[in-house]
Amino acid sequence: MKTIILSMILLVLFSSSTCKKEGSDCHRKIIIKNNSDETILPAFKISDLYGQCRLSGSIIETDSSYKDSRSECWENKLFNGKTYELYIIDPANYNVPLMFYDCDSITFKNTVLKHYILTLNELKQSNFTITYP
Repeated sequence: MKTIILSMILLVLFSSSTCKKEGSDCHRKIIIKNNSDETILPAFKISDLYGQCRLSGSIIETDSSYKDSRSECWENKLFNGKTYELYIIDPANYNVPLMFYDCDSITFKNTVLKHYILTLNELKQSNFTITYP
């Protein structure tokens, strides 16, 4: 019984020691703020095995925000010229959820209000916050 308790304590200690807090060199979330007078839908492009796409996202009400949180630092994900791509969509004209289509059809299947393609440096300059509009 002592062995089990000791193992549990060690497991908790080791797993908590791997947690890292956000800091100047590690950001785990990007905040998307809606400063418009309308509800918006921040959406991310998802591709299937056949090269088809769809957008997926959640509604943000006026004067609200959404946190795009990840388990690893954005600094590690967006190195060597990789970019963060985000579409701001009018929820009144949003693609059918879970249905894939030609990637060239994103603007036909959705009303794109703004399309962001941001580098790590651009995100750093904005303190990892994207404000629409």
